[in-house]
Amino acid sequence: MTIRRRMPWLLLALLLPALPGCLMFERAPAELGCDPALAGRWLPLPGADPEKMPLGSGDYAEIDAQCQVSLVEGGGPPRTRFHALGFELDGARYLALGQEDMRDLFNDQKAPAGNSKLPATSVLLLKYRITDDVLEVAMPRASRALERLQQGEKSIREVDTMVYLMEGDAEALRTALAADPALFDSFDPASRNPRLRRAGTEAAP
Repeated sequence: MTIRRRMPWLLLALLLPALPGCLMFERAPAELGCDPALAGRWLPLPGADPEKMPLGSGDYAEIDAQCQVSLVEGGGPPRTRFHALGFELDGARYLALGQEDMRDLFNDQKAPAGNSKLPATSVLLLKYRITDDVLEVAMPRASRALERLQQGEKSIREVDTMVYLMEGDAEALRTALAADPALFDSFDPASRNPRLRRAGTEAAP
């Protein structure tokens, strides 16, 4: 697969081998639903880590009322569509992207490269928040998974080179998320998390 320079942020987030490690979860930790606050057209804001969101001028993500995401580059037709469903836990919001979402995202009936050793139920979790019509996404931290693995954590294993899986039932995974905020990048104001502004709110930061 050829990686384009200006790849939409969620597509890049799911290209596991292209990132410096990835943390996956054995299953969704809670029942998934559509967050109505996500509906709208989202435009990239500058300042994000270019490895996580190399969006260019004219690119955007369109999310409908059923949380179907259409990724558009340069004002052309949508290049792919997939569903981004999630859940809320202790006031924090997460998206859980399963392998079917990934297949839709890649427009391929085969599992994306790098996922063959993951269980069919596995999901990639993305933590997010919406503040003043700005959507900020925090990625899971593979470095934290490795640190816990080296400390003897039994619920984490390396399923491929720098691809880690946190195992457990839904309750155990909810407990893990609540107990260790360091599993995700922080929402620190100085962070370089991917950030998008809702279209029509030009006064947003």
